[in-house]
Amino acid sequence: MRIPQPGNGSGRFDVGVHDMGGWVRVIAGGTAPQDGYLPVYLAHRLSHWLRENPHLRLLCVVPISKDGNTVELHAWYEQHLFRDISPLAQQRPGEESEG
Repeated sequence: MRIPQPGNGSGRFDVGVHDMGGWVRVIAGGTAPQDGYLPVYLAHRLSHWLRENPHLRLLCVVPISKDGNTVELHAWYEQHLFRDISPLAQQRPGEESEG
């Protein structure tokens, strides 16, 4: 993320997404500003992660606050698409199944 700010600093900070298996934790790095815009950056990163994982469906999001400011998002999801791992899916076109 990049925050426009005066001065010669880069204004960059990391927003990490950690998949915990059934829920995901979105948290900013230690250099992130603790201002009113941080929840927006966290939500933006969560929505980007969900676009990267279209087989998941968002169920619930809970903001985690510290001193009245949102510092993390915890989001629960379910998987609604599964890849086909059956033996028939592994066959090449034109092959006959044995059995």
